[in-house]
Amino acid sequence: MLGFIITLVKLLAIILVVATIHEFGHFLASKCLGVGVEEFSIGFGPKIAQKKFKGTMYSLRWLPLGGYCAIEGEEETEENKDSETSYQKKNPLEKIVILSMGVIFNFILALVVFLIVYLPTNVGTTQINELATDSVLADAGLQNDDIIRKINGKEVELYSQITGFNISKLDKDIDIEYERNGEIYTARVLDAKRIEGKIGVNFEVTEEGDATNVVELTGAGTSATDAGIKSGDIIISVNNISTPDAQSVINAVKVNADKEIAVKVQRGEEILDFTLVPQATEVFDLGVLSVKTAKSNLHYSFIETIEKVKSIVGSYVDLFTGKVSISNMSGIVGIGEVVSKSSGILNFFFLMAMISMAVGVANILPFPPLDGGKILLVLIECVTRKKVSEKVELTVSYIGLGLLLALTLFVTYKDIIRII
Repeated sequence: MLGFIITLVKLLAIILVVATIHEFGHFLASKCLGVGVEEFSIGFGPKIAQKKFKGTMYSLRWLPLGGYCAIEGEEETEENKDSETSYQKKNPLEKIVILSMGVIFNFILALVVFLIVYLPTNVGTTQINELATDSVLADAGLQNDDIIRKINGKEVELYSQITGFNISKLDKDIDIEYERNGEIYTARVLDAKRIEGKIGVNFEVTEEGDATNVVELTGAGTSATDAGIKSGDIIISVNNISTPDAQSVINAVKVNADKEIAVKVQRGEEILDFTLVPQATEVFDLGVLSVKTAKSNLHYSFIETIEKVKSIVGSYVDLFTGKVSISNMSGIVGIGEVVSKSSGILNFFFLMAMISMAVGVANILPFPPLDGGKILLVLIECVTRKKVSEKVELTVSYIGLGLLLALTLFVTYKDIIRII
């Protein structure tokens, strides 16, 4: 019970901060552009305290599920249509600035938090510490202690940049530029893209940094989830091969893409048998087992932040291009599960930054009633030189809201089924 309460408090704190920052972006842009703000509220529901200052009511309310910024004239009425401080009196560019500033502030929050989180940590460099025996880099002549400088002409400084490559834009064979003893060399690496099997689980990691065979989380829509594997399960064997740690599970699974495998799991006192088919996944694999680490700095932190932005944007691209199913999405229940598994202040802020960035990306999508949908309506007005009728705008917004609610319910249902 105590664990549930702690998780709930952490989740509410993240939601409150992310939503308040978003609304503060709208508030600040409105004030700077001379648009009236009728109320700026932290939280919803019954008020705890209110104070009116320079025409704006500032409220603190009981339900910490977000907040809102009531901009004058955003919904045109008889009372505000002639007001000089109305949103409707502003030109299209000013409207777009006001509508987009919430998303921008979500990204600013994520950027600041990521920089703070990464600064005290060590980061993986591109200097090779150990190569696998079957590494394609070793076949191309690279050795331990070599430093990878470029991949297909693109400079890389951290290991996350190597693993974060968009493999859809890479050929199977790639060009590597590397440094050895101060000299620069080039090599042609053959067959850097491989098909591997994945079952969609994350594993618990010890304080010493060793990944165990205990399942920490299962991904929505993955073969592990569909088979019934849950958080806390211990994977003790795959195809009757003992799997004492995470790497042994990964090794046993990756060679069985699209092939049925037998997975034995310990759940409490029970031993359970599952049959599942690892999903065939194209991966960029250079066969690097480990790299040298270095103390992070502002420059490295910024690079890591950019990689996270690319990862989140890429996940939305995959969703809308059909590479990833809606079933793979997670909602508030899934986020709560991740929060419950996190520990430590740095992990808490890391999750806050990830969620803030995801909220920002989602809100800029051209889908009413999101900010991106409102921006789309402003752009349509610019092209047609005619204001979209209030009836059409309301109809589109209601349809969009209905679809969003349906999606939310579907994702929440999938999360609950996966966890239970």
